[in-house]
Amino acid sequence: MAAPPQLRALLVVVNALLRKRRYHAALAVLKGFRNGAVYGAKIRAPHALVMTFLFRNGRSTCTCCHASCLP
Repeated sequence: MAAPPQLRALLVVVNALLRKRRYHAALAVLKGFRNGAVYGAKIRAPHALVMTFLFRNGRSTCTCCHASCLP
């Protein structure tokens, strides 16, 4: 099924805008924020949740071992 002409025109305009070198730095910053948010949602948040439930009762030997293995 073909896209409507309005959608095609919008895609052409957006693609032309993205190709301009003038906006490269701003788009790179936006991409960095997006990648950071995706990384935080996929990796950091679940890890923090699991660590909260595993080490809820205070400091233990597992906490020290985990903290020393991270670096």
